[in-house]
Amino acid sequence: MPPLLPSFVSLLRLPLAAAFMLLKDPITRVAILGLAAATDFLDGRLARSLRQGTRFGELVDPFADKIFALTTVLTLAFEGALSPWQLGVLLARDIATSIAFLIAMALHAPIRFRARMSGKVTTTFQIGTVLALTLRSPLAGALLVLTGLASLWAIADYARFGAVSLRQAAREQRPGSPGRGSTEPRGRM
Repeated sequence: MPPLLPSFVSLLRLPLAAAFMLLKDPITRVAILGLAAATDFLDGRLARSLRQGTRFGELVDPFADKIFALTTVLTLAFEGALSPWQLGVLLARDIATSIAFLIAMALHAPIRFRARMSGKVTTTFQIGTVLALTLRSPLAGALLVLTGLASLWAIADYARFGAVSLRQAAREQRPGSPGRGSTEPRGRM
C-alpha cells in the first residue's frame, strides 16, 4: 500500500467539493455528500489500520474537511438556500478552529490539532443540515439549531484542550520537570 493512501483519500474531498458546486441535481449532490462522508470516515480508518498516520495527514484531513464544508455551504448560500446568519451558524466551528490554528502556528505553540468528539458531532450535524437543505427538507431548521449548539460545544472543547495543552507544555519546559517532550495532555478530554 502506498504510504500516503489515507491522505489521498482525504484529498478526494476537494474534487467532490467542486462537483457539489457544479452539479445542481439534488440526488447527485446527496451522492456527493455520501462520498465525502465516506472519505472522511475511511481516511482515518486507513491511517490507523495501516499505521500510516503522518503529520501531513493530520493537516490534510481537516483542510479537506474545511474546503468541502465551505464549498457546500457557500454554494447553498449563493443559491439562496441559506441566509447570512444561517451560513455563519454552519461555519462557526470551522472559522473558530481555523483562526485558532493560524494563531497557534504564528506563535509556534506546541499544540497538535487532532480530531475530537465534539468536532465529529458538529461535522455530522453540518452534513445532515446540508443534506436537509439540498433535499429541501423541513428538518433543515432543526438541524441548523443542532449544528449551532454542537459548534458552541466544539469551540469550547477545542479552546479547553488548547489551554490545557499550553499549560502542560509550559510545565514541561521548566527545568527539572518530569515527562519533558510530550505536549499532549494526559487523559481524554
